[in-house]
Amino acid sequence: MTVSVMILMAMTVVVAMLALYRKAVSHNEDDSVHLSEGSGQLIAEQRKTEHSLNLIDRAGITLTVATAVYGIALVAQYLYVGLTRPSL
Repeated sequence: MTVSVMILMAMTVVVAMLALYRKAVSHNEDDSVHLSEGSGQLIAEQRKTEHSLNLIDRAGITLTVATAVYGIALVAQYLYVGLTRPSL
């Protein structure tokens, strides 16, 4: 296995781990709307969770796109080399 394929596999594993981490963070998410004054702590916790999920989503989208582009480039390179190599 070439180094390029191993890098692609590592990137894919990182994307999968990030997705699992996001699932773990969102598992504790409170979807209720808190309006009373006594729920200040709950609102602060919701904002903290929202901020964390936004950061994870941004990183996840970036890494997913980078992995897809790298994979497509790798396939294109293998096809190019395979088609331009003189047959024996």
